[in-house]
Amino acid sequence: MVGRNRSPFTDQQLIEPHEKGFNDREIAGELGVKDSAIFSRRRKLGLKAQRPRRLFTDQQLIELHEQGLNDREIGEKLGVDRSVVSRRRSRLGLEAQGHKRPFTDRQLIALHKKGMNDVEIAGELGVLDSMVFYHRKRLGLKRATRKRL
Repeated sequence: MVGRNRSPFTDQQLIEPHEKGFNDREIAGELGVKDSAIFSRRRKLGLKAQRPRRLFTDQQLIELHEQGLNDREIGEKLGVDRSVVSRRRSRLGLEAQGHKRPFTDRQLIALHKKGMNDVEIAGELGVLDSMVFYHRKRLGLKRATRKRL
């Protein structure tokens, strides 16, 4: 194995983006290698880690949270994954907002009174029948039978 270059990138290919402020993950993505390869080489070269770039500010998150949006909705507005929002929200000590249900108990009860079964109600509300089943049971409503042809 003499003379074999085991690394798919040179020190200079790592140093240049590092000096421009890129972090390990960004450099790895550019070079097509694992983050761990960049991490180890950067440490051997004595380079300090770059902090990941913030995709949004704490204030942006707080303002959206105060509007009553949940993590998924905030993520959509900020263009990031829900898990990123969730971690940052937790670090800021903000409580999770509940998932917004696409229908109210009143709507479910009204459709149930019309004699509709779970599948029919789900079709009307545009949700899964399992969601209708869960909330119907929680409300103590009896199961409506399917209409025979």
